[in-house]
Amino acid sequence: MKILGIVGSQRRNGNSYLILNEAFKHSNVETEIVQLAEAQIDWCDACGLCKDTLECVIDDDVGSILDKIIKADAVVFSIPRYLPLPSKFMALIERIGALYHYKLETDPDFSVPLEGKPFGLVVVSAGGGRQALEALKEMAFQVIHCWHMRLVPSDSYPYLGVLAKGEEVGEVLKDQKAIEQARELINKLTI
Repeated sequence: MKILGIVGSQRRNGNSYLILNEAFKHSNVETEIVQLAEAQIDWCDACGLCKDTLECVIDDDVGSILDKIIKADAVVFSIPRYLPLPSKFMALIERIGALYHYKLETDPDFSVPLEGKPFGLVVVSAGGGRQALEALKEMAFQVIHCWHMRLVPSDSYPYLGVLAKGEEVGEVLKDQKAIEQARELINKLTI
């Protein structure tokens, strides 16, 4: 079994990475982390050329990231709360979603490759609260709607995923409750 972690932060090795890396340390399955901060991800230009090939004509890292998602048994998305979501993460959602959107327009019987793949969510914010919860809800909606994946809820509030607190880099590692919730969520993804 393999779980892929996707860190949606623009900041390399920031709090979103640190909590996921810490949670993966005690996992009994193969894990890999992709940091979008290290990837080139351009916005979709809505050309529609992908409808026949399911491959985007834009030459960046989206294709290799999608391959990793397809090959993984489950995915954990870890992002910081940015008004409400980081732009690179939204561009990734849009690009992969567009591949499926254009194909489904021409072939309503098309089976989306990520259909039903389990995923979990972690959101890191400086203050937590309502804004972090809004980011968690938006992220869940986008992944379910655009990629047709299946959310695996956490066992504690807010159930959609894990809310972690951390502003300065490294501060999230003090949030032991969130780290434990992330570990529990990862364990649920292995069942």
